[in-house]
Amino acid sequence: MNVNQRLVTAEDIVKFQWPSNPTISPDGKLVVYEKTVVREREDDYDTQLHLTDIRGTKSRVLTTAGSRNLAPAWSPNSRAIAFLSNRENGMQAWLLPLDGGEAVQLTRFRHGISSLLWSPDGKYLYGLVPVHTKTRSIEVLAADKTAKELDDQIARENKAWIASPKRYDQPYYKLDGAGLHQDLTRQLVAIHVETGEWKQLTSEPYDICDPTISPNGSYIAFTANRDEPPIFGGQILRVPSAGGEVETLYTNRDARVPVYSPDGSQIAFSGNTEHCQLYVMDCDGGNVILLSGEYPYSLGDYSFTDMYHLRYPLSPQWSRDGAWIYALCTREGKNEIVRFSREQNGASPEVVAGGQRTIFHFSYDGQDSLTIACSTSYHPGQIAFIDRTGEELRLDDCNDALMQELIVSLPEEFTYTSVDDWQIQGFLLKPAQFTPGKKYPVLLDIHGGPHSMFSFAYFHQMQLFAAQGFAVLYLNPRGSSGFGKEFSEAVHGDYGGKDHLDLLNGLAEALRRYDFLDESRVAVNGISYGGFMVNWLLTKTDRFFAAISEGCISNWISMYGTSDISPTFVNREFLGKTDLETLWKHSPLAYVDKVKTPLLLMHAEQDLRCPMEQAEQFYTHLKRQGSEVELLRMPDSSHGLLQIGKPSLRKARLQAMVDFVTVRLPQG
Repeated sequence: MNVNQRLVTAEDIVKFQWPSNPTISPDGKLVVYEKTVVREREDDYDTQLHLTDIRGTKSRVLTTAGSRNLAPAWSPNSRAIAFLSNRENGMQAWLLPLDGGEAVQLTRFRHGISSLLWSPDGKYLYGLVPVHTKTRSIEVLAADKTAKELDDQIARENKAWIASPKRYDQPYYKLDGAGLHQDLTRQLVAIHVETGEWKQLTSEPYDICDPTISPNGSYIAFTANRDEPPIFGGQILRVPSAGGEVETLYTNRDARVPVYSPDGSQIAFSGNTEHCQLYVMDCDGGNVILLSGEYPYSLGDYSFTDMYHLRYPLSPQWSRDGAWIYALCTREGKNEIVRFSREQNGASPEVVAGGQRTIFHFSYDGQDSLTIACSTSYHPGQIAFIDRTGEELRLDDCNDALMQELIVSLPEEFTYTSVDDWQIQGFLLKPAQFTPGKKYPVLLDIHGGPHSMFSFAYFHQMQLFAAQGFAVLYLNPRGSSGFGKEFSEAVHGDYGGKDHLDLLNGLAEALRRYDFLDESRVAVNGISYGGFMVNWLLTKTDRFFAAISEGCISNWISMYGTSDISPTFVNREFLGKTDLETLWKHSPLAYVDKVKTPLLLMHAEQDLRCPMEQAEQFYTHLKRQGSEVELLRMPDSSHGLLQIGKPSLRKARLQAMVDFVTVRLPQG
């Protein structure tokens, strides 16, 4: 620490820059990535594309128009980038030549487009466009109207739709962060790059996701789930790239992000809903092989942090010779890139990029090099290039000046023994201005999920409490990802059982291990599953002087009927035992009369994942019994408030948490 450094504040949440989604060009010479910053005046975010060479010596901003420029896709010859932008009439596809020309708008679809990919010859772009379910047709914006006229038209139509009655006959009709379904399904279209002419390739009654094209350009494979929300995965299907009959390749409804091998003979994909594993199959759907069977950890990014984070589906990526498949994996508090042999009994999985950090995006050129976006415990986000020797080079300078200004506490990792002699991972963040010999209050932080994971990633909320003089304790109890399938699934049917003992045992171990922790001054907070666990803990113990429960679950019976992902989620988590007696037994509301701890319930009003009524029920019962409880309702916010909510509300959220806990902090 130097004299020019200062303590972290809630205000700092709007000062970060978040680089993400680095994508290396096919020729391996350039990297394009997204950088997101806060626009305080508009209370929103601004995402622009940046371009750099692989040594980081020549960098420039590619886009300035619009506030959302996302998902860059390189042309096969590395001379142009297709991307999504909201600069005119919603999210449309744009094409930017790298020879100095201006970006050209390629699409004018009324409901936008997503998931762009190129044909191997560079003549076509493919994407997903919302299609009217009844007519199976795509609505196109009029070419003879100005951008403002179209924006006004879209605003009027959206307002009218919101005010209209809505009738549904499908079990899943809403999605957190998106709202009620609008009788639209995403379908494949092909767009001729030179002329802009387009053709609808599919007209299915379900959403299409994760499109990927064969190396010879003949087929497009994709995932689709006819019965459940796409977040649970789906079957793998394919359609000729010129249009035609849709063919099912993989019938299990748990597949994600398929990608063809370089020779087109196989498709790699991740499968299983929670503990994602790597599979390959023949391109016609035959001979499905589990490649990661001996690898105990999960594919994917399950890290839990409060940094702005758009989670793109991360496909496995093949080496050019087809011998290896690279995948992002979650292991014991880290996200790392692991390569797997294409052969079922080939070489053991090998970590090619790891360390004490959280990698959340990567791009592989298929032969020599990787680009990654990652976070560490002391830095919220950076872009790096890794060559064939393993040498790593930063490509950006995001947040460097700010982080040099702030006093950041570094976590200490430890393990402890809990129920069933299981080893549990924990982290302790010391107060920012720690002085040996002093006693400090403790904040126990509980992650959501429950199948997520605290990791070696920057967490601003924790740093804020460290700046307030708290030691922050955060644990990965059973149910967390990153510790194997048995560990992750151990919470199934046992919510509030051994998982809550893991947390209390971790707290006891930290108090024993670190003599500067004041056992008489311990608070607790958690969000989503963590909010459920806060509610549950308060029915079991009064050892906390204050508690914060955010985006919580209090009643599994009503959760079953109101969440956007139920009943699938509740049915899975309770092993199919969804009778009223079982659900009520595991509901904190059933034991609300035992709560004695002062509690702040924070909830996003548009939360469709853990609906607002979950907090309202707990609040009402606590108030009626005379308990000390407050309810903070966050307007115009979804379950993702922690990471992607309005900047002003993210700042207000942090300040409310600090105020509630510090005003109740007993004198030490």
